[in-house]
Amino acid sequence: MTKVEMKEEIRRAAVGGMREIEPGTVARTYRFAPEFPGFGGHFPDFPILPAVAQLLASLCLAEDWGGRPLRLLAVEHAKFLQQLRPQQEIVVQCREHRKDGRQLLDCRLWREEQLAASFSLVVADREAGS
Repeated sequence: MTKVEMKEEIRRAAVGGMREIEPGTVARTYRFAPEFPGFGGHFPDFPILPAVAQLLASLCLAEDWGGRPLRLLAVEHAKFLQQLRPQQEIVVQCREHRKDGRQLLDCRLWREEQLAASFSLVVADREAGS
């Protein structure tokens, strides 16, 4: 599965719309069905949402909110604290800002109001055709 196809699957898992929870910070709720391709092989008989799907969900949220495609350059300060399983409601939250000339997304994933993951994504606006 390509990254584009995975991002479309992630967008289909969205429950409701985006909401700005404070200036510059947006959130969206997701519920990944057991058939979500990201669970395939991760792990048989005990599926958990892989880190790459969590990163892509955050990137999709920021792209949809900003109305522009982004290119992921780096992941910093990643902490994955809880296993995220099929059918759980997961709130993905992103705050976009600039620091030291870099475009950053500070991301948090929540499950049942408990922090499940946190990381910063270093991104750049994707140029047309790239």
